[in-house]
Amino acid sequence: MKYGMMICGTIGAGYDWWSGTYGTRSKDVKAYLDAHPDEEVDIAVSSPGGYVDEGLTIYQLIKDHKHVNVHILGMTASIATVLCMGAKHVDMSVGSTMLIHNASTGVAVWESANKAKLDELIKDWQKQRDGLDTIDKVIASAMPRNRARQAMKSWLRWKRAVG
Repeated sequence: MKYGMMICGTIGAGYDWWSGTYGTRSKDVKAYLDAHPDEEVDIAVSSPGGYVDEGLTIYQLIKDHKHVNVHILGMTASIATVLCMGAKHVDMSVGSTMLIHNASTGVAVWESANKAKLDELIKDWQKQRDGLDTIDKVIASAMPRNRARQAMKSWLRWKRAVG
C-alpha cells in the first residue's frame, strides 16, 4: 500500500524537543488535502495523540475532503483515533491498536490552603471538569455509533475494532 501522507507523532506539534520527533499539524494535513482536491487519497496514521483542538480540525478537514481512506498502523491513540473517524473508510493493519478515552487535563497544586483557598481551588477545578465534559461530548459526537463509540476508555485491537 502506498500512502500519500503519514500522520504521526504528537498531533498539533511541530518539533517535539522532548522526544526529538516531529508531529503532524492541521496545516500539514490541509496542505496535503488541498494539493489533492477531488482525488481519493490514502493516509496512514500512527500517533499517540496530542492536542484536541488540532485533532478536531484534522477530523473536519478529512471529513470535508470526502475522499480520504485512513489506514491505522501500529498504535493510534487519543485524539489521533478521533481524527481517523472523519475518513470515508478506516481500516487497521493486523497487530495495530487504537485507544479511545475521555478527555483529561493536568492538575497540580503544591501549596498549603485554608478553607477559602480550597473553595477557590474547587471552583476552578469544577470549571475545568465542566470543560472536559464538553470536550467528551464533542469527541463522542465525532465517533460512529459502533463498537468504537461504546468502548470509550479502552484499547481496541484490530480484530475487535473492525470485526
